[in-house]
Amino acid sequence: MEALHEILPSTEKGYLPYYLLVVSVAAIGNALQNLSTLHYTRRIYNGKFVPNPSAPAKSTGSDPEDSVHKLVPADPYKAAGKDQVTPLAARLFGTYTFAVGLIRLYAAYAPEHWALYQLGIWTHVIAAAHFTSELLVYKSIRFSGPQVFPFIASYVGTVWMVSQYGHYVQH
Repeated sequence: MEALHEILPSTEKGYLPYYLLVVSVAAIGNALQNLSTLHYTRRIYNGKFVPNPSAPAKSTGSDPEDSVHKLVPADPYKAAGKDQVTPLAARLFGTYTFAVGLIRLYAAYAPEHWALYQLGIWTHVIAAAHFTSELLVYKSIRFSGPQVFPFIASYVGTVWMVSQYGHYVQH
């Protein structure tokens, strides 16, 4: 048990470093699974999409294939639709998630370092903004089941880290 305590971050000032360690390990694990299977990512991004009928036709100033609005959510009661989780999307998400995991891991072991702490906050803010926009704007996820953990982790991490900034970071 003593060996385990030596590799864990210090909790002299609180449990936030343990939280950061847990979410960083989860992020790194999620990143690795993104490289091996699309299954778990499809559980989060479960939306099917169809071509947007209001997208403008291709012209000199517009190419609907380059638009982020070229697809709209498909009718959930119809089987037709394109899956947005492609191998490329999963690898990009995995790469981003791996980087986030590393930042949070460093922040867990050095929460007094202002730059690492602020980067840790930003990883949570960006994740919260991403999942919220996918839910409310792009409609590629629903708030249920596997989607709950990323929402909770991103918002709890943001609020906890912002509220404890002065407790951990010493100027």
